[in-house]
Amino acid sequence: MLSVSNLLCNHAAGNERLRYGHLDKSDPADPFHGAPRPVVVWAVTKACNLRCVHCYASATPGPAPDELSFEEGTRVLDDLKAFGIPAVLFSGGEPLARPDTLELIKYAASIGLNCTLSTNGLLIDDAMADKLAAVGLRYAGISVDGVRDRHDKLRGLQGAYDGTLAAIDRCRARNIRIGVRFTVHALNMEDLDTIFDMCLEHDVQRLCVYHLAYSGRGGKMQKVDLTGDQTRQVVDRIFERTRQCHEENRPLEVLTVDNHADAAYLLMQLKESDPERAKEVEARLQGTGGNRSGCNIAAIDPSGNVHYDQFSWHYDCGNVRQQPFSAIWSEATDPRLAILRNRKELLPAKCQECRFVGVCNGNLRTRAEAATGDWLGMDPSCYLTDEETQILSTNIEERVPVLA
Repeated sequence: MLSVSNLLCNHAAGNERLRYGHLDKSDPADPFHGAPRPVVVWAVTKACNLRCVHCYASATPGPAPDELSFEEGTRVLDDLKAFGIPAVLFSGGEPLARPDTLELIKYAASIGLNCTLSTNGLLIDDAMADKLAAVGLRYAGISVDGVRDRHDKLRGLQGAYDGTLAAIDRCRARNIRIGVRFTVHALNMEDLDTIFDMCLEHDVQRLCVYHLAYSGRGGKMQKVDLTGDQTRQVVDRIFERTRQCHEENRPLEVLTVDNHADAAYLLMQLKESDPERAKEVEARLQGTGGNRSGCNIAAIDPSGNVHYDQFSWHYDCGNVRQQPFSAIWSEATDPRLAILRNRKELLPAKCQECRFVGVCNGNLRTRAEAATGDWLGMDPSCYLTDEETQILSTNIEERVPVLA
């Protein structure tokens, strides 16, 4: 995630350390030998009441046949707590379609885990909103795909938009913070300003603009992904609206997600407008290190398979039924997981030579794999030109693809 509001407007939401995904320093007393502690996205079920065209989890009307039981889930949560993860995000499918999700959230909160919920909101009536507040939920991410007709079409259900906005209002009435998630592509890019306006009107605290990830059903939407020029247009508008919000004393927290070229693009603009601040921001982004898949973000699917981010459902790094998550993550015996911790020398030559590799880290590997067939190939969503990246040489020998 790139905190546009923090970097451009010095907006402090209080969770910058968590969001920027710093590695924990090695501690001689640490039984996990300084392994990175990730935010864990746990898809508790594959069941969903919608069929969104870009669903990266390829959710289905019913649950998967072998989903983790409640008892298995509490053991996973105990392990995550002992491992020291910063937060667990309950996702799906639609997590509230699973009957015991509230009890899982309640249990996680009772052992001191920071909990968030990723939902479409349609199952949050007044009674459910009361229950979410009662179990201690403090934050929910709710997806909105555009204006009413477009949202309903992309979600496959007439009336979905109105139901989602009602859920946002119910959560806010109970002091549950809301982050609106907007996945932008060519079919809805014109709705960006409307999404900003909706967030301000409904007292939303955070807006996350996601770039399209080629995963699950989203993998079939490559043809409607933004071009490089369209991406620049969208990101420019995000920067402009973010500044406007803060100048008007309406400090909406704004983030872009899943395209770390945005970090480089923001730096280039700051170097033109505010060189001194650009130095500070660059140092912070270098410390973050760009894409953190396999390091500070992880996912567990409904069947207990561990993945190196929430988009890599096609590749398993292990399973919590056979080995605790903490062991899978800290030992990193899976070849991809090991490579992701130190990937620079195996990225494409263009990435290795790029002056922004330290703030991007090669971008999203799942998107690269879907587009090129090589999980260490070039992410097609990089919209920087050779002149901007200052390629020093074009004679570097292409690396041998890693087949793991």
